[in-house]
Amino acid sequence: MKQLPIPMSNTIPRTRFLMASAILAFSLTIGAPTAVAAAPMERATYYVAVDGNDAWSGTLNARNAAKDDGPFATLARARDAVRKLKEEKGLPRGGVAVVVRGGTYVLEQPLEFSTEDSGAKDSPISYGAAPGETVRLLAGKVVSQWQPVTDADVLDRLDVAARGKVMQADLRALGVRNFGSPSGGGVELFFNGRPMTVSRWPNEGFVSIVNVLGKTQRDVRGTKGCAEGIFEYEGDRPGRWQTEPDAWVHGYWFWDWAEQRHKIKSIDNQRRKIEVEPPYHGYGYRKGQWFYAFNLLSEIDQPGEWYVDRENGVLYFWPPSPVEDG
Repeated sequence: MKQLPIPMSNTIPRTRFLMASAILAFSLTIGAPTAVAAAPMERATYYVAVDGNDAWSGTLNARNAAKDDGPFATLARARDAVRKLKEEKGLPRGGVAVVVRGGTYVLEQPLEFSTEDSGAKDSPISYGAAPGETVRLLAGKVVSQWQPVTDADVLDRLDVAARGKVMQADLRALGVRNFGSPSGGGVELFFNGRPMTVSRWPNEGFVSIVNVLGKTQRDVRGTKGCAEGIFEYEGDRPGRWQTEPDAWVHGYWFWDWAEQRHKIKSIDNQRRKIEVEPPYHGYGYRKGQWFYAFNLLSEIDQPGEWYVDRENGVLYFWPPSPVEDG
């Protein structure tokens, strides 16, 4: 986006810029609002810069020669300065502008605005990028310190095509410890601005349920299935998932519009049977419906796929291009 002014009216609701528990989960470019360029001289201005310091006054657009004053380092500090000015002296005629210098700002905590951050008709409060500069708010973590996979057990689990191409990174060393769940709301990975795909099989589309094996029959207006998540699959591919500690399936188990993710409880290679962990799908399961498996280290078999070992905090990724350039 080229422009995202944030005018503070006296009716603004509570607003939060939330940090997602994700890798490179969110970015936003903001531009200078009209108020920054056109407000009268009585306006108060605070500055934020990537090389700023929250102990400084924030009234200079760059650090001074003595390096003891200059812009703030964070938007939260600028917000608090505006709050203090409003409380102690009141808003000046022309309002307050927070001008953010170009660069990338990582939000370690939610950035929260409430009614106390509201301006007035003749004293608006605005936040915007410095003219001609690009600002990026990043509510995730930049993954660095990539290493090639050398562990023999991990290499053995990887698809032959992926060996020598998959990289790994220690997420806990980067401060990421909450990985969420594969059931939803978990870690996401972005590379060069594009979302990557958690490892899955098949790589595209779904495979069909050959038969349902649960004991409790389910009949919904003549459409028959079973209540338990136990079903037969075709082929031998799931046999390679036996050593996967956190394998999941995502399917439309009974109706084409009702989906659910399940952790795999067991795989029987001889009977070609998969059983999932309860709670089971509310409608049940029936023959001919479709699913795919995901969250499997062994299914990283093409560029762009990734997997997180949640127990050890390690991210595995086959980058589409050199990871150092991403």
